Amino acid sequence: MKAKEIALIAIFASIWIAFQVSLGPIVGRFRLGPLSLHGVVNLIVGWFLMLVLAEICRKFGRVSVMAIIAAIGTRSVRVSLVEGLIVGAGYALGGILFDVFFFIPIINNLRGKKRDVYLLVISSITGLISLFPYLLLELSVLSIPAFIAKTPLYAYFALKSVIFSALGATLGLIILPQVKNSAPLD
Repeated sequence: MKAKEIALIAIFASIWIAFQVSLGPIVGRFRLGPLSLHGVVNLIVGWFLMLVLAEICRKFGRVSVMAIIAAIGTRSVRVSLVEGLIVGAGYALGGILFDVFFFIPIINNLRGKKRDVYLLVISSITGLISLFPYLLLELSVLSIPAFIAKTPLYAYFALKSVIFSALGATLGLIILPQVKNSAPLD
């Protein structure tokens, strides 16, 4: 990795951590009726930064490293360390898979709106997958009937993950033309 890439990874991971630590608890208190906005900052900021970093660096692995660092930084301050680390593993997994899907050779052939749609789809999918470690934790501590009873709540979490990770990627797509017109990484 080049020094500029390492610096970008460090800066982007720091931005993600700072947003989550400062705004996450505030935004997480807001509710839409009985539904919480907990985790929304991680999804929006994380997937925004993943997309921008992948586009700037154009090399596999940079997003994975940033997501792992951010997951450790945002989750280590949780009251329940085990739950925090499991949820953090989800964000790291989401970042790693975003990295994998972003650099699948098919994306090199996509242009314009087709590419944007592909990026939104992979953001939605990886946002959804980031929920899996938490669901496995829930399944391991709850009985099967209790887990099934909480299915509507998990469906809400899944919908929230898809919507807000796609929103983060959408914001990334909006800002990318300005970022690409700035100084190149090389």
